[in-house]
Formats: sequence, C-alpha cells, structure tokens
Amino acid sequence: MPTNASSPEATPRLRRELVWFNWLLRAGVLAVVVLFVATFAGAAPASAHWRASGSGSTTASVATLLPPTNVSVPASSNSNVAVSWTGSPDAVVPTGYYVTRISGSTAVAACGSTPAAPIAGTTCTDASVPEGTHRYQVTAVHRSWTATGPLSGNVTVTSRRDLSFDSQPSVTVTAGSPFTVSVRATLAGIPSAGVPVTISLGANPAAGTLSGTVTATTDGWGTATFSGLSINKAAAGYTLITSSPGNAGAVSSAFTVVPAAASKLTVTSGAALTGPASSAAILGPVTLQRQDAYGNAVTAGTSIVSLATSSAGATIFAATANGAKISTVTIPAGSSSASFFYGDTKAGTAAITAASQGLAAPAPVTATITAAAPGRLKFDAIPAVVLKNTPITPPVTVHVLDAFGNPVNNSAQVMLQSNCTTKGTLTRAASSGLAAFPDLEIAGKASGCVLTASSGTLATDTSNPFNAD
Repeated sequence: MPTNASSPEATPRLRRELVWFNWLLRAGVLAVVVLFVATFAGAAPASAHWRASGSGSTTASVATLLPPTNVSVPASSNSNVAVSWTGSPDAVVPTGYYVTRISGSTAVAACGSTPAAPIAGTTCTDASVPEGTHRYQVTAVHRSWTATGPLSGNVTVTSRRDLSFDSQPSVTVTAGSPFTVSVRATLAGIPSAGVPVTISLGANPAAGTLSGTVTATTDGWGTATFSGLSINKAAAGYTLITSSPGNAGAVSSAFTVVPAAASKLTVTSGAALTGPASSAAILGPVTLQRQDAYGNAVTAGTSIVSLATSSAGATIFAATANGAKISTVTIPAGSSSASFFYGDTKAGTAAITAASQGLAAPAPVTATITAAAPGRLKFDAIPAVVLKNTPITPPVTVHVLDAFGNPVNNSAQVMLQSNCTTKGTLTRAASSGLAAFPDLEIAGKASGCVLTASSGTLATDTSNPFNAD
C-alpha cells in the first residue's frame, strides 16, 4: 500500500523528495507557458521580469527614422555634379531621398527630386548646375516623416560651356502678362548654335506657375529667345534658371510679379454664418477681397460693394458688430478687402449677395438663422362659433415664440383663462413649442368668449372672440 507523503507514516526523506518533485513540476509548467506565449507573440526584442507580488515592468525598442550621412560631392566639377550619400540606418527604411542644392542663401531642388518624388537610391547627378560654389543636403522620407542629413562640402562648378542671360526679365512684370528673356550659350567664349535650352522658375516665393514656351534652341548667334512667358502669382523675389545638358546653367536677376487688374470679388472668411434671430448685426465678420483673375489680392483703386439678402425678415448690415446700419461697404485704394456684419429677425436660411461694378460677384454667403430665446405666446385662430359643452374643434393651440415671432422649440407650461365658463384641462406643457388643449370646452351657451394664455415671464396673448352655441 503506497505511503502518503503528508501522513505521519511517510519517512522524512520521502516527504522531502516528493515536495521537491512537486516544485519542479510547477516550475516546468510555468516555463512551458512562458515559452509558448513568447513564441506565439513573435514580438520585437524586449525584456521583462516579474516580482512575487505580481507587479511587472517591460522594456521595448522603438524605431526612429534617422538622417542619411556622408553626403559627398567632388571638390570641383563640370555642370553635372555627382552627389552620393550613405542611406539612413536603423529599422525604419526610407521610401526615398530628396536632394537640395544650396548656393549662398538660395536653396533649390536638385537631381530632379522633390519631397513628393524622392530618389530610391543613394546617388544622383545634378545636371546643368550654374557655375559657382555649391553645397548639397539630402533628406530621408518615410511616409510623413523626414530626416535631414548634414551639408556636404563645397563643390566648385566651372565649365568651358556656359549659359548666361542675354536679356533679363523686367524688374516688375504683371501677373498673367507675357514677358520675354533671352539666353546666350557659349563654348570657350564663342557663341554656340543649336543648343537646346530650358528655362524654369528658380526662387518661387508664391508657388507660382511659369507658363509659355520654356524650351528653345540657340540661333547662329548662340541666343535662345523665350517670348510669351508669364507667371500667375504675385510676389517679390522671383528668379529664373536656365539648363542645358553639358552647359553650366545661369540664374536671372530677381524680379517682382504684381497683380493684374481687379476682376472679381471673393469671400475670404465668413462664407457661412449661423446664429440666433436679432435686430442687431451680430453675425460675422464676412470679409470680401478684391482679386485679379489669378486670385491675387488687388489694392489699386476704390470699389463700392452693395449688400443684399434674400431674407423676408427685418435685416441689418453693419461695418462693425452691433454697429449702425449700412447698405454698402468700401474697399479703399491701398487695401484689398473690407468686412461687414449681419443681423436678421427671420429664422431660416438666407442668401447674402455682394456686388460691385466691373467685378464678378462672389458666391452668396449662407446665413442660417435660428430662433432667439422664448419671448411670447401666440394663439392659433379659434372658430367664430363653437359647440357648447363639446371640446372645441379644432383644438385650441398656443405657440411659444421668440420676440420676432419665430417658433421656439420649448416645453413651457401654458395656462389658459377665460371670461366664459370652461371645462377641461387649462394647463398643459408645450411640446416642441406648441401647447394643445384637446378637451377644452365652453360650459353652456355663451357669447363674446375670449381665452388668455400665460406662461411665467413670457408675454401673454388673447384669442379672437368667439361664441358657444
């Protein structure tokens, strides 16, 4: 018969051996469970420990997009500069890199790369680089993350084949209007014919678009002429740059693009207004801007803008909140915009329009007017003759209105009184701003009956006179 280790008959040695075996068995099961969880999770490298009390702590590694390193260029080069770098280390692999060429205080995209169109590799060739000294910087891109690497050393670009501006853009050009520049190509100082030249925006302070024919070939005098060029966005500090394979490019002098003539009004703020009914101008401001055909703000001239609304209520326009009533606003010379505020006593949706001679009108401003606070009560009409001792048909109804007569979604307690003897419930709670009294009747025959409705501080109302027969 086996001996029970916990019984007095078990020997001390046997009891110790069984206790030890029991502990090993539990530890082994725990180890198997831990091993199974770790294997199933397949987690990133981590460490953890557990205390006897049951609390625990963990550590985990976190990946970071690191910048590229070792951005390298030769000390000197022709107009095609070789750029290389060491890719970003660590677990986050960039989707690509974009390259920037820095010349003095000017930075331009290089190697045909942009943040939206990065380079997959770790080398590139920057073509048609202007003569001079330049440095390069490479930025890693991973989804919305970027990490910018260090600047390269200097590269000095020289070439026996050069491009230069034969005629510069004017100091000031008008947005959308054509202008002309010409570029000279030379080889060791001698004009070069048949050289394809491309012109593009260098410094672009307003994200403008260069339109027109931007590629031309040099004639027998080594000149490429670009006529019909235009830029749509107004700003100061634009430059043009030239490029041609195997030639050192050139940068134009800086110039300013000014707005064209005003052609339209645009609502730049306050295109949708929402607020309570009011006899004062409390909604806004709505800002109108005078613009040219390209969306540039125009400050030249004076424009008188007439204001109107489709609302059937009592309306008000004002130059300031709660200000005096106006019907027009003025955009003065030297400014491109003017603002106004709006008030309306009629709940609903109204369209506000603005018009100025010679300017295209903007899309209407939408004003959504809600009821103001509850202000008074209002009876629906009661038939001139009702049946005595019978619930009045249709039932007597009382509306909760704001001060301007707009229905208010309200649950006020409405109480009725009459100069005639009545039967039925005389106090009812409004539902969605309407109190109905379906069991109200006039006791016996009567004439000249009127009802009076009241509710707290709301203005009372009296029904039309009626008879009971």
